[in-house]
Amino acid sequence: MCTLRAFWVLKENSNGGTEIILSKRINTVENRVRALSGSNYNPIPIDSELIVLFETELIKDSQGYSTGQTSFLQQQQSQQPSLQTSSSLLSASMASKQQNQQQTTTNINASSLSLVKVYTNTPNTHVISLNQERLWPFIYIKKKNLYFITIPIIEEFLVSNRKPSLIDLPPITAALNFLEETSNYMIGFLNKPPPYPELQVFLSNIIPFGQPIDTNFNNVKAMIRQGFPSGETFQQKRPTWKPFLHKGKQQLDFLISETIQCILYDNPSIPDVSKVSGSLICKADLEGMPEVSFYLQPTIAAPSSGIGGIIGQNEPVITNLAIDSTVQTTSDININNKISFFNPPLDHFKLLSYSVQGIKAVPLRGFYQMKETSSNSIKVLIQLKLNSEMNNSFDYCLLKIPFKNRSNIIQVNASPTTGSIYIDHSLKAIIWNIGQKFTGRNLEVALPMEVVFSSVSPTLIPQPPPQPPTLIVSSSSGNQNITAFPKQDQSFPIIDSSPSDQDDCSSDPFCTGSNSYVRIYFKIQNCTLSGLNIDPKKVVIYPTNKFKLNIEREVLSFEYIIWNSLGSSKYSYQPSSK
Repeated sequence: MCTLRAFWVLKENSNGGTEIILSKRINTVENRVRALSGSNYNPIPIDSELIVLFETELIKDSQGYSTGQTSFLQQQQSQQPSLQTSSSLLSASMASKQQNQQQTTTNINASSLSLVKVYTNTPNTHVISLNQERLWPFIYIKKKNLYFITIPIIEEFLVSNRKPSLIDLPPITAALNFLEETSNYMIGFLNKPPPYPELQVFLSNIIPFGQPIDTNFNNVKAMIRQGFPSGETFQQKRPTWKPFLHKGKQQLDFLISETIQCILYDNPSIPDVSKVSGSLICKADLEGMPEVSFYLQPTIAAPSSGIGGIIGQNEPVITNLAIDSTVQTTSDININNKISFFNPPLDHFKLLSYSVQGIKAVPLRGFYQMKETSSNSIKVLIQLKLNSEMNNSFDYCLLKIPFKNRSNIIQVNASPTTGSIYIDHSLKAIIWNIGQKFTGRNLEVALPMEVVFSSVSPTLIPQPPPQPPTLIVSSSSGNQNITAFPKQDQSFPIIDSSPSDQDDCSSDPFCTGSNSYVRIYFKIQNCTLSGLNIDPKKVVIYPTNKFKLNIEREVLSFEYIIWNSLGSSKYSYQPSSK
């Protein structure tokens, strides 16, 4: 069981400082901590002191360097003396050493902290100590410019000041999960003027008496809106993931989502690489505590056998099938493709996940050719062809062309057969928004383009102010000529939020000269690579009741890359294991 002493949300300002925008302390928990700790009790600092400690010991010291302390190093060295410069401390006895250590640590200021631990930036997730080891475990995660912070109770530390190994502390994992789920809910509110009363009600429901119960936003929202029925008696015991029963319109949603990771080399001597994984996501807004059963198409083999699908030459094979613990009956899936589950959660949940082998063809086949025409200009040709077995219906289809180790773009002359061309805000990449359909004949699109870069070396420090680039686009819809910096509203969230895209335009010692690639982002609707589907005529709920059934399918890209076929080397890049 995880019990939290307090919860804060801190906002990082543009000047590097922080401010508290939400604070909640649980007094009943603090009384328990005081009773457990006895003479070892260390109270939680007030909000103003907390900001000073957080900024001084974690974010930045007076010289602008981070001074945070990593939890893993601390827990390994918790029984060892801190780093000291006095030789007398090293020669003293253990008892006097500890006494002197405490006295010396108390007098440590921000500048001396920076000499002990110096980091250039703070990690996204951390378990640390604050206030000279007195406040532990201090847990936070960072989302954009917001810090979400909490302090769970570790009784062994409160009683004896001894820090157990983190792997032996489930409350640490539970506290991190609490921060992750609450941040997902709050991040949308806190970027605007936050509705503090609603947030306080939300916190009161998810951590009554400091113990997180159900942090799922949809469940909490329904509980706040509907409350618990006062006169209803439940004949069956409900699972923990279903704190109350659904009432109202009944609907059952299934989403088969498959993700493909692909690297195309356009070189007969180098085999292309592809990896496909999928999941079946379900949302069941059904009254009572029903049983749901359905049949999958095509045939699924046993998870342990490593084979599946319609076995045959060049046919996709479903492997590594993993089924959610809510599925009560799993043996039928190996016989007749039937899956049954009871009492589904009220929110979306992943019913099963799988891998796909032996796909016939990747969704988008293409090649990328780039050659240097001078020291600061290149010519580019990109051609893409949509697999005829895929639906020509995209939720989005974007292509990003990063130019690493080059100076800023000053002119682009492009002639796309479809879609729109944009210069990235960094002035070091071009984005081709193909749109929601391949409009060319034979489902093919192309982008010939010339790009000119400034003559300033990208390594020159300091660099002169960038000049506005010129974008010249010639297409069937007319010509376009713009000389200006990219507009702020010309952004693409799917690209900006992609972790793999964050370093696209940074320097890379490998991507020099003609060694370059393009990255494709797409979501294709109403199809899958495996052919997996659900037979809508065989979806049954018991007890029988009228409900609406929705079945959706989609194919998404992840690390979908095409290397320049004119490059000198392409062997150094390999797909990640994710």
